[in-house]
Amino acid sequence: MTSSNIAHPHANTHRIPSIGPHATFAVLISAAALPVVLLWAMPGSVLLPALSLLSFAIAGGLSLLAWLVQAERRTSHMNLWDVAGAYVFIGCAAGMLSRPEHVLELFGVATGAR
Repeated sequence: MTSSNIAHPHANTHRIPSIGPHATFAVLISAAALPVVLLWAMPGSVLLPALSLLSFAIAGGLSLLAWLVQAERRTSHMNLWDVAGAYVFIGCAAGMLSRPEHVLELFGVATGAR
């Protein structure tokens, strides 16, 4: 027995349940299609703020799912953590490009004309 097996005798016997490759693919496709479907009906002025909020919400959901299934963080292929990070970048970019007036319009706050 090696020293790592002495320190962790059940390290190799405990397997974490996986959601499988088909379910992972379905989650990724749903996460990619959801913003397109939900933003289709948005007016043009609130599109970027809505995309920012939606991207952060999807990133949070995907990272929660990756944490719950205990997905590997360092892999040679793309995983749920990578997709969540991409949605964070999309949300940050859309938030930086949106104007403050459009964010207020998205939340229904009336602004005074200058």
